[in-house]
Amino acid sequence: MKDKIMSLLKASFFKGFAVYLGSSVINKAIPFLLLPILTKYLSPEEYGILALYQVMISFVMPFIGMNMQNNITRNFFSKSKEFLAKVIFNLVVVLTTTTVVVTLILSIYLLLGGNHFSIPTRWIYALPIMAYMGALNDFNLSILRNSKKPLFYGAFEISKTIIDLSITILLIVVYSFSWEGRAIGMLISTVIIGGLSVFRMWKNGYLLIEIDKSQINEILRISLPLIPHALGGVIMAVGDRIIIDQMVGTAEMGIYTVGYQFGMIMTLVTTAFNQTWTPWMYELLAQNKLENKIKIVKATYITCISFILIALLITTISYFLLPYMTTKEYHGAFVYVIWVALGYAFFGMYTLVFPYGVHVGKTSYLGIITFSAAAINILANLVLIKLNGPVGSAQATLISYIFMFVSVWWYSNKLFPMPWFKFIKK
Repeated sequence: MKDKIMSLLKASFFKGFAVYLGSSVINKAIPFLLLPILTKYLSPEEYGILALYQVMISFVMPFIGMNMQNNITRNFFSKSKEFLAKVIFNLVVVLTTTTVVVTLILSIYLLLGGNHFSIPTRWIYALPIMAYMGALNDFNLSILRNSKKPLFYGAFEISKTIIDLSITILLIVVYSFSWEGRAIGMLISTVIIGGLSVFRMWKNGYLLIEIDKSQINEILRISLPLIPHALGGVIMAVGDRIIIDQMVGTAEMGIYTVGYQFGMIMTLVTTAFNQTWTPWMYELLAQNKLENKIKIVKATYITCISFILIALLITTISYFLLPYMTTKEYHGAFVYVIWVALGYAFFGMYTLVFPYGVHVGKTSYLGIITFSAAAINILANLVLIKLNGPVGSAQATLISYIFMFVSVWWYSNKLFPMPWFKFIKK
C-alpha cells in the first residue's frame, strides 16, 4: 500500500513538473522567438536600450512586490482558506501602498532631473503599473501552484505570452515602433493578465475584504527583509548590463544580452522544477518527520547534479543554434553562454535551499547574503571586464551565484538543520 502511495506521489510530482516545464518553455520562449525579429529590425544600440528598460523593470519590482507571494505559500498548507483569503486581501493592501510610494519617489526623481538613460518619461511611469499587475499575477499563480493546478497555471502563463508576442510583432514589424513596440507588448499583456488574476482570486473565494493590522504587520515582517534580498538578486541578474554599457558601450551590451538570453535557457528548467519543488517541500517539512527530511536531501543532491549537466547541454546546443537565430553582428554572443548557463544552474540550486528560512519565518539573513553576493558581483565585474573584456561580466555572474548558493545553504542549515550527510548512513 505504501509503495502504491509513493508511486502516485512521484507520478503527481513529475506530471506537475512536466506541465510547469511546458508552460515555462512557452512563456520564456518569447526572447528566443523574438530574437530573429528583434535582431533584424533593431540595431545593437536599440536592442541595448530595450535591455536597459528591462533592467529598470527588474529594479522596481522588488520595492513594489517584495516577494509577497511567499506569504501565500507559507500559510497555504497550515491555515484555513478563510484565513488565507484575508491574508491575500491584506497583501493587495500592502501592494497598493508600496506602488503609490514608489510612484511618488519616481515622480520626485524625475522632477529633480534624474537620469533615466534616454528612456522616455512615460515609460518610467509605466514601471510601477507593470510591477503592480505583475505582483497580482504572482499571487494568483502561487494559489494555483500550491493547489496543484498546473494546467490552470500554464493557461495564465501561456495566455500572457501569446498576448505579449502578438502585440510586439505587430508593432515592431508592421508599424515600425522600434524598441517601444516590445515595451507596449509587455505592458498590455501584464495589465490584462493581472486583471484576470484578481477576478479569478475573487471568484474562487481567495479575496476576503477585511483589513487586519496584525496580518499586515506579519506580511511586512516576512516581506520587508526580502527587499534587499530581491534587490541584490536583481543587481546580480541585470547590473552587469549597466556596467558593460558604461565600460564598453551600448552596442556590446546588446550583443551580451543576446548571449545572456541563451544562457538563461537554464531558467526554463530551474523555474519549472521550482514550481513543483516548493509546495512539495513545504508539505513534507510541515509533517516534521526525519524520513521526509532525508527524502528532500537526496532529491536536492540529484537535482543539483542534473542542473550542472543541463547547463553544459544548453551551451553545446547554443553553439549550433545561435548562428541560425541571429544576424552576423550578434554571433560573438556565444562566448557568454557557458558562464551564464552555469551561473543560473547554481541559482537553481539556491532556490532549492531558499525555502528553509521562509519556513521558519526568518528571512533577514537572505538580504545580507544576497547583498554580499551583489557586492561581489559588482567588484568581480569591474575587475574581470578589465582583465578579460565583456566576458568577464558573465564570469562574475557565475562567481556571485556560487557564493549565494553556498552561503544560503550553510546558513539555512543553521536555522533548520537537515541530514545533509547523515542520510548516507541510512
